[in-house]
Amino acid sequence: MNYSEVFSKAWKIVWKFKALWIFGIFSSCARLNSGGGGGSSGGGGGSSHLINSGGVFAFPNVVLPKQVFQWYLQFQNAWDTEPWGVFLILLAVFFVVMALVVLSLFLGVLGRVGVARGAWLADDGEEKLNFSRIYNESKPYFWRVFLFFLLLFAASIAIGGLVAIPLLLVIVFTLGFGLLFLIPLLIVVSFAVKILIEQTIVAIVGEDLGVFAAIERAWKLLVEKPWPQVVVGLATSIGEMAVMFVLIIPIFLISIFFQTDAVIGVGAIISGAGFVLYLPVMILASGILYTYIGSVWALTFKRLTQPLVPAVVEVVAE
Repeated sequence: MNYSEVFSKAWKIVWKFKALWIFGIFSSCARLNSGGGGGSSGGGGGSSHLINSGGVFAFPNVVLPKQVFQWYLQFQNAWDTEPWGVFLILLAVFFVVMALVVLSLFLGVLGRVGVARGAWLADDGEEKLNFSRIYNESKPYFWRVFLFFLLLFAASIAIGGLVAIPLLLVIVFTLGFGLLFLIPLLIVVSFAVKILIEQTIVAIVGEDLGVFAAIERAWKLLVEKPWPQVVVGLATSIGEMAVMFVLIIPIFLISIFFQTDAVIGVGAIISGAGFVLYLPVMILASGILYTYIGSVWALTFKRLTQPLVPAVVEVVAE
């Protein structure tokens, strides 16, 4: 496979058909699964030690930043005075979060399908791909990819439940040395699963296969032609991590304000405004990134299953 042709053609597609960026933004909803982390705690000023004073939400030996501790006290006071009101608020927040999760899943699936289908059509020579055209082209494959994601979710829970206890026993009985072998194994397995997921989606969208037929197709392709997919997987993974690292740096700098007393005043306003202004930039950049990654995988699948045939020009002698 000609790697330079795949990567350069994918970028040309991304830059030419900017409607794909919207689907790339949607696609990020089904790709980003990382949780947010807080700042580190230190032994200096600006932190408060919670002691077990008998309150509902009091925990011993917990160190929190001053502002977080103040929010904690306000929440505990509200729970003591209006427990049912706080409970209803928490219940409402739970349902809102669940609704956002479901919405992100639908948008994520639509994005993955739209990027793959759009890149496939663009590689076939389509010259006009607006949002409505890509959306209409994606609809026949949406529910199959959605079912595929549900199967992935169910399989991850089942496999996680089956291997959790054996893994824990291995770690305990080997005094942790088993991790030296388990971690590389888990990395290899997760990498292979990532390739299978990408190629299964393209198989559904590009070859109009059912879910299980697409999984079988992607598996056979991985077994028969592993190295091109490994190279593409490594390149896209490293590129994704590098770009996301660069995009997260400004957020880290903004969050520094929340580790100081500046949060109680102008610092909070500046940090909040900076985050609001930077968020659209981050969303757009991540959308372009995932549009490119999805296009690369679509072209990779197509090149491995339908190799480019050099054009033969017949010369007619006069």
